[in-house]
Amino acid sequence: MAIFSLLAAVLSIYSCASLGIVPDGKIIRNNFSRTYNVDFAYFHPRLNLALQDYAQRYKGNSFQVVRLGSDAVIIRGLYQGDQDRGRFPTFITIKPMSPQKTWMEIKISSSNPEASAEYLERAAKELFQIVEKGTGFRPQE
Repeated sequence: MAIFSLLAAVLSIYSCASLGIVPDGKIIRNNFSRTYNVDFAYFHPRLNLALQDYAQRYKGNSFQVVRLGSDAVIIRGLYQGDQDRGRFPTFITIKPMSPQKTWMEIKISSSNPEASAEYLERAAKELFQIVEKGTGFRPQE
């Protein structure tokens, strides 16, 4: 019984302590989105293929589908790009808007204090270019 009390006390103390997973610095996050005039069911597989091709050609990048549904597809990854800005944790959400429209959002973040919002915006634009070049789809004007 004393062991359980000691274990409970230790767990309660450590549950209040910082895990140290996220650095003490500020985490910067930005969201960027575009709409494409293409069917959702046709768009998201081509998007995933474009990201996988890019990750194979440029080491340090990785992307994985973490949710595959008829109402949304979510891809999680690390985007490094071709410049030395570090790797950006990235979440890409794809949702159908109508039978011939698909919405895509890129959430990109960084815990690097030197990575400004401008870096994140540039990285998101690069990702949109990768998607648009790889899929052949252009965003809705």
